[in-house]
Amino acid sequence: MTLEQEVLHYRNMVKTYRFDYLTGMKQRHDFEHESLRKFIDKEFYLTMYDVVGLHSVNKDHGYAAGDALIRQVANDVKLTECLWDTYRIGGDEFMALHFERPIGNVENATSATVCSKDFKSFSEMISSVDLLVIEAKTALKRRRAD
Repeated sequence: MTLEQEVLHYRNMVKTYRFDYLTGMKQRHDFEHESLRKFIDKEFYLTMYDVVGLHSVNKDHGYAAGDALIRQVANDVKLTECLWDTYRIGGDEFMALHFERPIGNVENATSATVCSKDFKSFSEMISSVDLLVIEAKTALKRRRAD
């Protein structure tokens, strides 16, 4: 293998490690590292998005339709205003860092936003936004059941 081929191979490995293959977003490791650094340095907003109905779409229409839903939500998250960066942190979960509070919703996703200034630690901030998304999903399920 030539040096040029080795460099290309290394770059592809780094890209595969750092970026989600389906959405092109950075992954959980970068989210934790980059947002923790921002938590220490400056005030920011963190929004967590959770895809609505992914399990049903996969079950009823197949995984290709589920992948399309994930890509649609990811693209919409990337288009939200005042954005620093976006991350896919789980199968159907995304995080976005904003320098101003975002306005509006992303279609086919529940979401919640918190501000770093309201928390003493990064882990407290993550726990809070996670709990808020769970509450939003529970409320959505209740409304759909009515």
